[in-house]
Amino acid sequence: MMTDTQLNFVPVNSNLSCVGATGASFPGPVIIDLLGSGVGTAPQNFTGTRTLFGQDPSIGGLKIQIEAIVGTVFANSTGTPTLNMQFQGAPDTGVGGGYLPGTWTTYNETGGMATTNLTAGSVIRLDWPAVFPEGETLPRFLQINFATPAGTNYSTGTITSCITTMVRDDQTNKFAAKNFTV
Repeated sequence: MMTDTQLNFVPVNSNLSCVGATGASFPGPVIIDLLGSGVGTAPQNFTGTRTLFGQDPSIGGLKIQIEAIVGTVFANSTGTPTLNMQFQGAPDTGVGGGYLPGTWTTYNETGGMATTNLTAGSVIRLDWPAVFPEGETLPRFLQINFATPAGTNYSTGTITSCITTMVRDDQTNKFAAKNFTV
């Protein structure tokens, strides 16, 4: 598996807690700045008329995925919660806004995952969007967000890491017939 530590939405062994109020959202602790200079910093290198930076971070030819690992098992507190992992982007607010993320837009999401599937060590995968929607404001900032529906919440549950992967490291012969060797 190829990974880049600069593309970790939840660094390995960070244990992002998903326990909170009903209908809460739990954004990852790391916001990725596609410009590379970091949240709150002005773009340094530009030519011509200054405009707000934004780009389509999709990379042609590679199928990038976001992979989250469940740390502590999830358990219901109120109602029957589901967990929705969302890949979000936000435009730069510019000089007047302090070069901070603007309004977050969800570009891809897993949809509600049942609590029974959120056991310790389980893997949640989400595809990085191939191309961002045409006409959308291109993001400078990216984040991962974990959301629960209104009126429900968890009493326990953590995400131990959430990283981008360029190549999945699944064992390809996992379900092969038992009388063969590799």
